[in-house]
Amino acid sequence: MKTTTLDVRGRACPIPIVELMRAIRTVETGDTVEVLADDRAFPADVTAWCRKTAHELVSLSNRAGHHVALVRKRT
Repeated sequence: MKTTTLDVRGRACPIPIVELMRAIRTVETGDTVEVLADDRAFPADVTAWCRKTAHELVSLSNRAGHHVALVRKRT
């Protein structure tokens, strides 16, 4: 499995989710995208997006003032 890192710090809603949608299209099923975001709406947005798209939100944490989400691509 491969992990791709997407740094969208400094970008406001909806750009982090838009960029995640683009990135998830470029990886293989089972691979993950690590998203670094500092938009305060990002945790709720990424949770809802994963629920809606059926991609797996593996983890969501806060590190040094920004959010880190790990999303696994499903089918």
